Amino acid sequence: MPPVPQPSPAPPPGPDGPPLLLGTSAFGQNERGFPVFDAYWEGGGRAFDTAWLYGHAYGPGCCERTFGAWAQSRGVEKDVWVLAKGAHTPECLPDRVEGQLGESFERMGRDSAALYMLHRDNTDVPVGEFVTVLTDLMNRGLIQGYGMSNWTLERVTEAAAYAREHGLPLPTGISNQYSLIDMVHPIYPGTETSRTPAWRAWLSEGNVRLYPWASQGRGAHALADPDELRTGPLAESWYSEANAARLHRTRLLAERTGLSATGIALAWTLSQPFPVVALIGPRLPEEVRDSLAAAAHRLTDAERDWLETGEGELPPR
Repeated sequence: MPPVPQPSPAPPPGPDGPPLLLGTSAFGQNERGFPVFDAYWEGGGRAFDTAWLYGHAYGPGCCERTFGAWAQSRGVEKDVWVLAKGAHTPECLPDRVEGQLGESFERMGRDSAALYMLHRDNTDVPVGEFVTVLTDLMNRGLIQGYGMSNWTLERVTEAAAYAREHGLPLPTGISNQYSLIDMVHPIYPGTETSRTPAWRAWLSEGNVRLYPWASQGRGAHALADPDELRTGPLAESWYSEANAARLHRTRLLAERTGLSATGIALAWTLSQPFPVVALIGPRLPEEVRDSLAAAAHRLTDAERDWLETGEGELPPR
């Protein structure tokens, strides 16, 4: 008998508080991480983005340990909402998933995560092998849901089809790059964007939540002069005439709203017609507060589209 078709599930409940995930990849030292984490928590932030690989070049596990030490010192281990990631290239293999997850838990001083994602894809591995391993982690209570980071739409839909066919839980989260300015060249090897018409149409079905990284354009909106995008260190991945024009339009709208240009870029990401929880990467407490202010702001459809395309005039509020 063929398996009974499953209804498309709604995305899992998101974190309490603002629709943000504070990235932990820059904080492998307590003295640098704790002030930023404190500012985020005091502003209502409850969700954190972690990964087995973060800080690996400086000391394997240093970022997870810093986050775990902060959560324990503040007594909030049970209150944080954690996105954990693992199985990064070259260890993107089904038999490495549980081992790396266990190492991440040991480093952070916890025994579960709200959401777990494969940090990269390995197209030599059939999607069913990954889905089976992730389902087992869910069944044992180690994770509440699973998803994929830096996967193509073709592989994600193939994984969802496999899960439906075999009566297994479906993926509920995607963490690919997505921002107002378009990533014209991958920042890191193996990274993927969801900023294509096909991805947008699929996300608009509402069954999977997007957790975009570089959601504010990797600092491009904070440049002293938008023209620096063409000549500075961000040029390789971010420069195009269209992106330079978006930076200028963002500043115009920022002047009207009182938000920073970086804040407007975050508001654009959060104002999409599909569910989004944005990964942010502030380095200082004041940058945290800027993002928290922007997270409460929603653009009108006209503002959102004008920022992206530049068609017409700046829409009136």
